[in-house]
Amino acid sequence: MKTMMKTAFGLAVVVAVAYATLPAARGWITASAPFLFFLICPLMMFFMMKGMQSCHKEQKVENNQADTPSSKPLLGNAPLKD
Repeated sequence: MKTMMKTAFGLAVVVAVAYATLPAARGWITASAPFLFFLICPLMMFFMMKGMQSCHKEQKVENNQADTPSSKPLLGNAPLKD
C-alpha cells in the first residue's frame, strides 16, 4: 500500500507539472488524470506480481544448484585407504 501511495503522489506531481508547463494540453490532462489515477491500482498489482515471479525463479535456480551433489568429496569424507 505504501508503494501505491508513493506512485500516486509521483503521478500527481507529474500531472501538476504537465498542467503548469503545457497550457495547450490542459484539457487533455484534465480529462485523462482521473483515468490515470484509476489505473494505479491494477498497474501496481501487475508489476508486483511480475516481481514476485522473478524472485521465485531465482530461488528455484538456487535450490536446483544446492540440490546437485558436488563432484569433489567434502573434507573428512574421503575414502579410507587399506
